[in-house]
Amino acid sequence: MILDFEKPKKVRSTKDHNDLFSSDSGVAGTFVPNMSKEDMNKWKAKHIGGNDERIEIRKTLGGAQVLIVVYKEPYHPPYPDYPETRYTDSAYHVNMAKYKEKQKEWYKRHDDITISMNGKVDMTFEEYAELREAIMEAKMLMNVTDPQNLHIKNF
Repeated sequence: MILDFEKPKKVRSTKDHNDLFSSDSGVAGTFVPNMSKEDMNKWKAKHIGGNDERIEIRKTLGGAQVLIVVYKEPYHPPYPDYPETRYTDSAYHVNMAKYKEKQKEWYKRHDDITISMNGKVDMTFEEYAELREAIMEAKMLMNVTDPQNLHIKNF
């Protein structure tokens, strides 16, 4: 197996790490791993169960921290309709609260795989093959079969 599910070793305490590397606005791409170099070079994985089962895979490739999320099933909630009530109507605040909750759910939508990183990824063909292998392992561990991809060789 290429995926490593052991918890990574921290280089420093969470408080010290957060004091050194912080993003007050939560901007995407500001993640700095708090793990040893040895762990950063592994395909670190975490299996998350529940209603939105997935395996999250992290690896540093060419200086960029890569996060690959392999989902058991896609999630496509409908885009919520804006409430018809007016600000002066008694139901306005209740309807707006329901709308905002539905909107939060809509923003959680995803297909099968999500990949994010904090910079340009520079990888070898071997690392690319490992990336594909890591995704396949995650799919196998969650018993994911995708009929539309059965015709793709080595996928």
